[in-house]
This record gives sequence, C-alpha cells and structure tokens, in this order.
Amino acid sequence: MISITGIGAVSSCGSGIKPLVEHMHEGRDSSTPLSLFPLPFKDEIRVNQVKSAPSGDEGSRIDAMVLNAMEEAMAEAGLNKKKLSDSAFILGSSGFLFEAEEEYRQQKEKGITKPAPLARRGSGHVASRLAKRLGIKGPVLTLTTACTSSANAMIAAANMLKRGEVRRAVIVGAEALSAITLSGFRSLMLLAPNGCKPFDAKRQGIQLGEAYAVLILEPNKAAKNKLCGWANLCDTHNVISTNMDGRLIQQTMAGALSCANINPGQIIAVKAHGTGTIDNDTAEGAGMRLVFDSKAPPFTALKGYVGHTLGACGAIETAAFLGCLHAGFIPPAIGFDQQDPSIGISPIKSPMEARPGYYMLNFFGFGGNNTSLVLSYG
Repeated sequence: MISITGIGAVSSCGSGIKPLVEHMHEGRDSSTPLSLFPLPFKDEIRVNQVKSAPSGDEGSRIDAMVLNAMEEAMAEAGLNKKKLSDSAFILGSSGFLFEAEEEYRQQKEKGITKPAPLARRGSGHVASRLAKRLGIKGPVLTLTTACTSSANAMIAAANMLKRGEVRRAVIVGAEALSAITLSGFRSLMLLAPNGCKPFDAKRQGIQLGEAYAVLILEPNKAAKNKLCGWANLCDTHNVISTNMDGRLIQQTMAGALSCANINPGQIIAVKAHGTGTIDNDTAEGAGMRLVFDSKAPPFTALKGYVGHTLGACGAIETAAFLGCLHAGFIPPAIGFDQQDPSIGISPIKSPMEARPGYYMLNFFGFGGNNTSLVLSYG
C-alpha cells in the first residue's frame, strides 16, 4: 500500500493548496496576459503565471517555489528535514529553459554582446541542488518525459517503495514558463488565443502555465489518499502525438486498473488530461469510451485553472485533485461549453460531491507517452 501523506503547491492560483481548491470550487480562471518576458505574440495568448517575483541568486525562483510547496507537504506529513535524509528525491519536469533564458537576458543587459545560449545545466542539476538544500541523501532522480514527467516520477517512487529500497519518496513537479517553449508551441499552431477549452467542439489548443508541486509518498501509512495502481506506455504512432483511435490510451488505463486490481465500474470519476487540442482530446475521449464501454463515469479537466504545466502537470494536478476531494467536491472543467460530436462524451460543468472510493488520473504527453494512475480516497 502506497500512501500519499503530504501535498503542497505553488501555482497561478497562489501559494498553497487552499487557494488552488478555492479557485476550483468557484470555477475561477487564473490566467493572465504574458508579463514575465517580451514576445511579439504575447498579447495574442493567455498563460498561467506564478505571481511571486524571482530574486537574484542562482536558481532562486525555482528553488523558492519548490521549497515553499515542500514546507506545506512536510507539515501535512508530519515530517522535518532530519526525517527526510534517507528519502528518495524524484523530480519531474520537461526542463528548465527558464533559468538559461534568464541568464542570457541578464548578460545582454550587462553589455555582453554574445552570451552563451542555454548556458545553464539541466534538470538533473536542479534536482541535485534541491535535494542538497533539503538534506536528502537518498537516491536523486529526474524524469523528463514531457507532460507525463512528474506522473512518471510517482510511478518510479511507488516501485522503489514496493521493493523496500527507500523509506519514503519526495516527488516534485516543477515547470517555469519559457520563451522558447511558448514560441515552439506557437510554431505548431497549438496555443489557444482564448484559453483552454477541454473537449469542447470549438477548442483551439493549449494554455501554457507554470507550477510547482510536491507529493510525499510512504508505504503502509494511515492516510486518506493512496496510490493503488499505475501504468505507462509509449505510443510510437508518430513523433508528437498518440494514435487518435484511443487504443494505446485504452491499454494504459486498463493497465492501471489491472495494477489496482479493480474493474472500470469501480471508478467514481476521472481526472482527464484534457489539453484542449483537437487530436489529444479526440484520442483521450476515444480511449475512455473503449475502457468504459461507452459509459464513461463523470470526468473533469483541470488545465483551465492552472494551465498546461507540461512536466509539472502530474504533480500539480494530482495535488489539486486530492485537495478538492478533501474539500468534498470534484471540480468542473472550466472552458468547456459545447460537446464535440466526434468525441461523444462531455466533462462535468458544475462541482460534484466527492465520495470515498477509486479515482483515475490521466496524463497523456507530447510524443505519445501515456500514464494513468488510480488513487483511492477516504
């Protein structure tokens, strides 16, 4: 039994789980026009920005956000830094281009005409740096599997805990907005000018965001939240997406159900990936229809609240969803209005009462990397 004993978050909704849950209960969008750095198309899009300003030290913005979320998670789990020393530390992110871009801009401002592009080291360096600051001496790992990164970090941790390799695991999902990332998605014509509209007939693409979240996993602990099943499969359909027939998504979801030793009818609700892109939502809808034999349980999507946080979405959306369950409700999918006939199923549009039992959380990433988790609550 893998228990989730602590959660913490910093998002565009504010610092902590509480403002995140409040936004979701009230159906509030926390997106804004882009202000972190200038881009020629910044007025054409909306993004979910963390409102805290960086200070001047190396890595300080990312470190400060993660450590803030860490304090919240540790308090819930009843832990201090001394007790963390023999934990595993697993970071999920698509990368930290933000740090390299920020250094490049600072050097240009100092008059350096040709600063080295992308001079900062990558995610492994950030994970090592954070683990050192926390006094963690156990295994330190990074996963960069696009949008499934921090969800896959949970799977890696669960397997380590089942094998008895560590006493507990600290999972971190971290993602900062990047000019390179925004420009890349715009070049693919995937940025929605009017924000994320998951599964909607008029959806136009993604709404990027940044977020930082921490989950603490421990074996055989009394806790309301448990990670019961998981599966990860990679679709080789093409370089950027999964097959739209939903077969690989069906297999991923079925694998998580099998791992949890439950059947589809026991799932109370699904937290869908729900990016708001044409292909991804179509494939996910097809996969859900196949798994649940065209009788999908209530489902929702959370990217209208926090944006698509890429590598951080596994951790931030799991933390947010659990926070809502603790508050007694399943949040609606804001941005959805009109059912797409080609999908044939619709997310919930108003809060639903949460019940004890099993919930499925889906994360289907760029490049066809697909992950499903089964959690129990209560």
